[in-house]
Amino acid sequence: MAVNNVVHVNECGLPLNAIAWLVKHHQSKIHERTQMIRELQLEKGSFVIDAGCGPGLWTPLLAEVIGARGKILGIDISTEALVTAQRRSHHTWYRQQVQYKRATLEQLPVEAGTADVIFSANVSQYLPDPVATFAAMGPYLKQNGRIVIKDIDFGTMKFHSIDPFLQQRVFQARQLWESERVDHGYAYEDSWVGSKLAQYLEAAGYKDVQESAYRIVRQHVLPTNFRFYLQGIAEWFVCEGAPYLSPDDVTDWLQCFTDDEHNVLDRPEFASEETEYVVAGRWDGAAPRFYADMHIDIVHREPLLVIND
Repeated sequence: MAVNNVVHVNECGLPLNAIAWLVKHHQSKIHERTQMIRELQLEKGSFVIDAGCGPGLWTPLLAEVIGARGKILGIDISTEALVTAQRRSHHTWYRQQVQYKRATLEQLPVEAGTADVIFSANVSQYLPDPVATFAAMGPYLKQNGRIVIKDIDFGTMKFHSIDPFLQQRVFQARQLWESERVDHGYAYEDSWVGSKLAQYLEAAGYKDVQESAYRIVRQHVLPTNFRFYLQGIAEWFVCEGAPYLSPDDVTDWLQCFTDDEHNVLDRPEFASEETEYVVAGRWDGAAPRFYADMHIDIVHREPLLVIND
């Protein structure tokens, strides 16, 4: 039977955004995520905005590369996530360098032209109009400042010990459902966004757009956190009623990941793979025409949470 509720939802109604889920997901890919940040070659002393920071999981990775003279501002719409981020940073060496504030991506709580880098991970999949959002973020960057967007693309996901035809039906059904789930009262979602990010940044007016792809492969025996991640993803694929799948397909799919005796995650031949994308672009101050016509005012919001002690 399908999992009818949104899986690992946070208080804002976003799926796969509950704090426990985010923490375990992050730890399950910490090696690749550390590599992603190091390969950005951020300059020491940079001012970085972590746009959609969640519970502050990327903060230590960013702090490590920008050093003691750098500054990080984490923003998010989730109060619970911001409180968690504050607590996580409280006793760290970088606590004096970090602030957390409640804000949207389109209206960052800083002066225009002040950020060296805007970094945003696993947020663009929830943006109904990512081009407009990315364009609205540009003016907050310094001249030739960089935006860095990281996100998933489930079109690259594959499980090597599961019937490929069952996988195809499940993935196609989820993609079709995402194209219309807003009409049924759910939040917008595009879990195939990763491979589209480069064209979105170019359309938003960024220059010198570069894409890096990180292939994430795991094999038996699975680390505990990655097993938790895969089981959550499996439930997510068939949640919300799975209207474009047969009941038999839903049952067969869930049994692959939850059956005590025949769980595919326990098979010696099990392997999973997926690709995550990191795309960066440079802001030269020349907004695209469609953005200039939007007349978006930059609104400065008062901080909800601040760490500077």
